[in-house]
Amino acid sequence: MCRRAALPGAMTGGDCENFMLNDRTPASEDVPNGARPRAEVAPAIPRMAQDRMLEKGQRILCYGCGNGADVAWLKARRFRVHGYDPHPPFGYTDPPTGKYDWVFVVYLMTRLKSDEKRRETLRAAAGFVRPGGRLAIISRRWARQTDPAAQCQAMLEGMGLEVPEVLNYETDDNAMVITARMSGVYQPRNPVIWVDNQDVAAALCAQLVREPVIALDVETTLDEPRTLCTIQCSTADHNWIIDALALKDLAPVKALLENPAVMKVIHNALFEEQVFSGYGIRIINVYDTLPVSRKKHRKQSDAGHKLGDVCERELGVYLDKSLQVSDWTRRPLSPEQIAYAAVDAEVLMGLYRAFNPPEPPQNLTLF
Repeated sequence: MCRRAALPGAMTGGDCENFMLNDRTPASEDVPNGARPRAEVAPAIPRMAQDRMLEKGQRILCYGCGNGADVAWLKARRFRVHGYDPHPPFGYTDPPTGKYDWVFVVYLMTRLKSDEKRRETLRAAAGFVRPGGRLAIISRRWARQTDPAAQCQAMLEGMGLEVPEVLNYETDDNAMVITARMSGVYQPRNPVIWVDNQDVAAALCAQLVREPVIALDVETTLDEPRTLCTIQCSTADHNWIIDALALKDLAPVKALLENPAVMKVIHNALFEEQVFSGYGIRIINVYDTLPVSRKKHRKQSDAGHKLGDVCERELGVYLDKSLQVSDWTRRPLSPEQIAYAAVDAEVLMGLYRAFNPPEPPQNLTLF
């Protein structure tokens, strides 16, 4: 069982005020049969927002949302949230559609009086979780058991979810938060090669200048000015991750990126251009999949254009973006970080092919 450390005190200042808890906390579980539903957001949800577990671009579903206190809180802060309660009379009756990054089941387990009903409800809720997304169960009484993660894992068996994780939050309502990630995220399909030697990096760049098209991505520190940590390059059949922190000289990389004969496929190239500009490197001959996606789907106002959205729509694959904000200066990187970095470059080659399919062969007339 993985356990996350308790959160520090509430954040203050700037936008962080939006995530502060209300002075009042819920007095009782949502209950059917006309009993008064709670009017305040479950305190764990603002805590998760403070911890940046919830992002504005993610799709969030509150399943069994009662009168919608959690939905209202998230909507007020411009999260993409949908509320649905299959248990009348609370009024959120529009069924959810598609897949979600987060599906919350809040204070619902006690309302359901049998394990059979709980399992049935959790199975229905889990059906809306995208691969790499998470199901979150928030409970004040049902989860207070000797081993809540094991109990929850038994309840979620056969639903495609990974081992549940208990978030060790301290909230005013004394609730326990258990999350489980949905399996099925995209993993690298081509070999991944780690490069942390100057001579090997120079040889690789000399090899890649002979490629007509490569995919390019980077990982950096989060704080400005950003430090370049890794450079990912992919071709149709290989992925390379260059340890930028281990190289004393980026001249081979500069020669590759400034070579006009090599097309570089990037998503949101402005970011890479800004990062490399800090090292005196330009990127010449860029194919940016972000504006291509926007142009293709310009008539769809709700079409997302983050890399994960584009891959889901164009390739039918799901990316796990949870490691984007991890520590990319650590060495060695974890296997999960290595896979994450490789995937972001590898899928760009797939997007390039999807946006530029080969022309069908010409029909030949025989005389």
